Amino acid sequence: MPGTIRVYWNPVVGATSYGIYRDGTEIGQAGGSATFWDDTAPAAHTHQYTVRARDASSIGPAGRPAVERSDAPITQTAECDLLVVGATTAGVAAAVVGARYGLDVILLEETGRLGGMSVNGLGASDIRRVEHASGFFEEFRRGVQACYGTGDGLRYEPRVAHEVMKGLVFGAPGLRVHRRVRAVAVGTEPALRPDAGRTRRISWVDVVHVPDGRRGRIRPRLVVDATECGDVAAWAGAPYRVGREGRSEREPHAGHIYYDRAGDQIMPASTGRADRRIQAYSYLMTVKDFGPGADRTIPRPTGYDEALYRHAPPWNRSWNATSGKLPNDKYEINQHPYGSDLQGTNYGYPEASYAERRRMEAAFLQHALGYLYYIQTVEGKRNLGLSEDDFRADGGWPASLYIREARRFLGDVVMDETDILSARSLVRPDAIGIGDYAMDSHATQPKPDPATRDMGEGEFYLPQYTPWHQTPFRIMLPRVVDDLFIVTAVSATHVAYGTYRMEPVRMHFGAAAGVAAALALRHHLRLTEVPVSRVQEELLKSSPGDARRPAADGIGAPGPLAAQVLLYKLPDLSAHALAYPAVQWLAARGFYPSSPPLERTPAAQLAADPFRPDDPLTAGEMERLLHILRSRGEAVGERLNATTIAGPADRSITRSEAAAALAGLFGWTPTDAAHYRDVAPDSPSWAGAQALAARGIDVDVWGVTSTRSPSLAREFRPSAIVTRSQFAQWLYLAHRFIGPLFMDHPMDRRPMLPVPIAAR
Repeated sequence: MPGTIRVYWNPVVGATSYGIYRDGTEIGQAGGSATFWDDTAPAAHTHQYTVRARDASSIGPAGRPAVERSDAPITQTAECDLLVVGATTAGVAAAVVGARYGLDVILLEETGRLGGMSVNGLGASDIRRVEHASGFFEEFRRGVQACYGTGDGLRYEPRVAHEVMKGLVFGAPGLRVHRRVRAVAVGTEPALRPDAGRTRRISWVDVVHVPDGRRGRIRPRLVVDATECGDVAAWAGAPYRVGREGRSEREPHAGHIYYDRAGDQIMPASTGRADRRIQAYSYLMTVKDFGPGADRTIPRPTGYDEALYRHAPPWNRSWNATSGKLPNDKYEINQHPYGSDLQGTNYGYPEASYAERRRMEAAFLQHALGYLYYIQTVEGKRNLGLSEDDFRADGGWPASLYIREARRFLGDVVMDETDILSARSLVRPDAIGIGDYAMDSHATQPKPDPATRDMGEGEFYLPQYTPWHQTPFRIMLPRVVDDLFIVTAVSATHVAYGTYRMEPVRMHFGAAAGVAAALALRHHLRLTEVPVSRVQEELLKSSPGDARRPAADGIGAPGPLAAQVLLYKLPDLSAHALAYPAVQWLAARGFYPSSPPLERTPAAQLAADPFRPDDPLTAGEMERLLHILRSRGEAVGERLNATTIAGPADRSITRSEAAAALAGLFGWTPTDAAHYRDVAPDSPSWAGAQALAARGIDVDVWGVTSTRSPSLAREFRPSAIVTRSQFAQWLYLAHRFIGPLFMDHPMDRRPMLPVPIAAR
């Protein structure tokens, strides 16, 4: 509650008391309860707490420090630049990134936990390859890794995930956090500058502090709806869908479906009809193995029916044991269709009132406890019990139900199954990250017959149809409502949403929304006008802003993230490479396409072509790249000159040839002032080298030490071979001379067919 911080720790064997330290100073002692109330901490200040165990003769070492903050109470009225409703993973990313740009950000969370499902039991990250982690999720992953001191950071206990998330939130300068506060009403007004059918904007959001009913009104300049159900967006009038679209040529797995995973077959009983059914929700319990002889059996849950769980696989063959293993002998419980999932009771949840949702959640709670009770009693695993240290502030139970899908809002772009399946054949220039998990859905109805090959009506899991794919920016922007991002319930069909609902992807959406909010407010733009190219350039920076030097758009300024994003997968291009931002930006636009897989298998869908950054640039490759550059010029009415590269396609290109070709494409002429000590006015390299240098495209972009003589004079070295990564940087800089200088190029606003690598 506001003004109070409750400190928890795990008891130490032999300890008679504990000393509690705030920011290095002892503030009190506690007996054996392993909890302490600090009601002296200043509100809205972040503090570091440590605990030391004591016995009759000594004081033990300090435990691992933890950060916490006492929230300031909500006020009757408040204003802010950016209001983020819902501290889901997407909401946390949006709030933290916005605050790193110096925005005045308010983050609201209905529960007491910050970080969505990652801190509420979803302890196994839904990403297939750790090398696909990037951006804000990579910051989170590294934080988990640092806490454990080992492992890859993809599996974690809820308490560790929460500690990492709180560190990210509380480390964001000036971010105002209000926990146990929910939005209850929205006020709208006509949009100041209606755009593309967007006719209204949010002028205020009413909120209530759940424990005491205190109310307040917040007037934001921009809003991020990061709630699972998209309540704020719905109240504001944004159009949405609930349920499933019907089967179509573009979506063969849509609608009413019985799916045989093993045989990759849609079973005959499937009708493909559209309906309003929703995949099952569940509480993701965290259980611990307390060892041989331990008895952690819970009381028999209300309404317990053993028959509901009788067809669940035995513990050692369950998903929980085979895939849900977490550190410190704990397990994520996520078994379906028989197990923790409860199908068919949630159809009304997305549009229900808060009171109705609480009633539904009580049914899910009893069903999950029933499954644990079944494991303990029928299967005899009494040593498995609820974790004692992951949810202590919430009565030992996750604060949030796992809402796998609710409303899905409609944007100008609606992603479907074919959009995902064809990700290797299309590029999306508005990418803000990559997705890396199979399109899937849990069952929408109970499975009556355990002998059938399906896992319940509505269940499918499609890794062989889901390559890694670019996540587009524009599916966060709803129709009708201006100045609003939706970062959880994005614009996608039920089938496609199965890959966008994963926490690593949601963090991409949230981080991009935070960047776009900063750009929109600084440059007085509508959200539909924010150049995604500029969002990408910010996400590709590698050092985050802080209180002393906030992030800011532009060259040389700090960015929003400690880990750059992946806009496109090139497996041999290190994020530390000098050319990384340029190559990623170009790859998002089809300059370096990855070949579609020859076969449709889970492994093939994860493959990616190497970039080969140190290979020589060949004549055929340069001609292909300049052809793309020319087409981008023609798209905005700028006719660039034709270029023909002489000689065999596989011959290596020199710096002199590359400069001449690029200058010739634009028709650039040289300046009189000498730029390089080794290129004389009568040299055949003079015109190209000087013309590019006059426009800021010179060898310095390749690294000062490698392009200077012993006397530090700049050298062009015209006969040196150009590498692929070096030429990529020239191409990236050349884009400043095509089309709008600040706004997006028109071709960056729609998916494109990449020019094949073997175009010549």
